[in-house]
Amino acid sequence: MSRRSLFSAVLPFASGRDALAPRLEQPCAEQVATVSSANACVERHGVVCRRCVEACEHSAIRILAREKLGAAIDAAACTGCGDCIPVCPVEAIALAPRDRIELVSEFANLIVHNG
Repeated sequence: MSRRSLFSAVLPFASGRDALAPRLEQPCAEQVATVSSANACVERHGVVCRRCVEACEHSAIRILAREKLGAAIDAAACTGCGDCIPVCPVEAIALAPRDRIELVSEFANLIVHNG
């Protein structure tokens, strides 16, 4: 199974603006924003954007410019409000269930530590 297939199974993100979750009136603790396509973030390619950082009132997003990794979202600080989603010009951010994000994070840590 390829990495793309694995992550698509765990984090099935919709494509297109209409399919993205609308801004929530009440932040949802069960949802968390995540970078759905790390390659899509223009910051990773040296383009200064930072729209998502400016939109996040909870300081849950930071740009890892030095490492050229683009946007990084702190799941613990994210409230799931979705304010960052509509401002992203390349649709690189989506909401996902918090438990799936935790599962992927644990899986990634296992790969990093065990090769």
